[in-house]
Amino acid sequence: MARGRKHYSRGGRGIGGFKGLLAPIVSGVADSYLDPMLPIDGVGATAVGMFMHNETMKNLGLYKVGFSIGNIIPLPGRSGTTSGGFT
Repeated sequence: MARGRKHYSRGGRGIGGFKGLLAPIVSGVADSYLDPMLPIDGVGATAVGMFMHNETMKNLGLYKVGFSIGNIIPLPGRSGTTSGGFT
């Protein structure tokens, strides 16, 4: 019985290695451009994550969107200070 050859992947070399680096850089540029113009942060990272099919960037962007919305909406029991209510 003939044995098959083993094939090793070279995933970290060539242009394929830069694909993983492109989404965080582009989302950082998009956020730095859009965040001063919009009241909600993270819109750029969310859009880049969705268009580039990068779940990590999409999740980080949605986290920032949720955090921004939480700061905009007056939630009950929140005093508006960042020190936990102590003065």
